[in-house]
Amino acid sequence: MMSEPKKAPIPVNIVTGFLGVGKTTALMHLLAHKPANEYWAIVVNEFGEVGIDGASLSAAGEGLQVAEVPGGCICCTTSPQLRVTLTKLARGIRPDRLLIEPSGLGHPAGIVDLLRDPMLASAFELRAIITLLDPRHLGDSRYTTHETWRDQLQLADVLVLNKCDLADEEQIAAAEKMAAAQFPPKLAVQRAHQGVFAAQLLDLELHPERWPEAQTTGQAQSHRLMPRKKAVDPDFASTPEVWPVKKMHSSLGSHSCGWIFSPETLFSSAKVAALFEQIGSPDALALHGLSRAKGVFQTERDWYRFDWVEGMVGAAPSAYRRDSRFEVIVESETAPDWTLLEAQLLATLMTPV
Repeated sequence: MMSEPKKAPIPVNIVTGFLGVGKTTALMHLLAHKPANEYWAIVVNEFGEVGIDGASLSAAGEGLQVAEVPGGCICCTTSPQLRVTLTKLARGIRPDRLLIEPSGLGHPAGIVDLLRDPMLASAFELRAIITLLDPRHLGDSRYTTHETWRDQLQLADVLVLNKCDLADEEQIAAAEKMAAAQFPPKLAVQRAHQGVFAAQLLDLELHPERWPEAQTTGQAQSHRLMPRKKAVDPDFASTPEVWPVKKMHSSLGSHSCGWIFSPETLFSSAKVAALFEQIGSPDALALHGLSRAKGVFQTERDWYRFDWVEGMVGAAPSAYRRDSRFEVIVESETAPDWTLLEAQLLATLMTPV
């Protein structure tokens, strides 16, 4: 008896952003210009909140399924509504793409965690997370001090600076400077107005560091569109694992080394904290001239951002979910031997790589 062919996972994009930033307009544009031969699905919170109604969606194009998730925010990990909706999508007429638009006040990290749940991970493939940002909001503390606004910024793979027709060049430049300074770096940063951005952003290569032809991370790459690597396995297996990725760079008396781990890798929060407390001692890890250390780690407790700056160690929950990564910068005439640091980093792991 022949086994049923394995189904390809459904590509999923989360389109997020704060209230009034233009998510709905962006979504409508994507739906109106989707490939005519593709069947897409969209999951939103209540229609009344996001300003979408049946007539508008019908006008967006054919081949579209809309799923409303009522009764609270779909970002909440304790809510069963989104899980039920996704399960129905996977078991019904499978769409060629799924778009999820959470509430502007929602924490979308919970959606990422749900999509990685073993019960759903085989049916859905999380692709680029798009966050829309109004450059005019950077000067308004009502936004910049809001936890959800910051979480949406951290979580993004792609930042779309929307409403650039309403912002002045100084505001836009400030937003681009802020975006370029993000850690981990964004895969792309684009200007837009009326929610119109390149559809290729939905399918960016999420881990360009894994490929020899990829550029080094930084502003040069953040504006460069890279196509996804296509899986050739008939069972839709993922591309060969090459984790962790190690990257080194030296220039003008500064030397950096970074490690990038798969999103499934788990770290001990206590051991990572101890590593950051130890890292500033030159004799301990031979990092003479240390100027900066930073990392995002998935731990047994949650995702955390760790920083070492001028001898001070800080840690805070992080909304970033794409991978775990650690980077150190040293100012010295010669590059240090990173072997000891790497050994100590690997010792913080709770799962093998």
